[in-house]
Amino acid sequence: MEHDPGTCTACRGSGELISGLGGEEHRVRCPWCDGTGRFDATRDAQAPAREGHPADS
Repeated sequence: MEHDPGTCTACRGSGELISGLGGEEHRVRCPWCDGTGRFDATRDAQAPAREGHPADS
C-alpha cells in the first residue's frame, strides 16, 4: 500500500484524534486537517491556542 502524500499524517486520514486533555480520553476533530483527513500545508493547528481560543471539539 502506497502512502498518499495528501493524507493528514496526524490523524492518518480519519479526521479525528483521541485527546486526553482534561484527564479523560475523548475524540476531537483533527486540528491539522480540520477534520477533512487531507493534509493542508497552509493550516496552522496551533493558531487557536496562541490566540487564546481552544480548537473546537
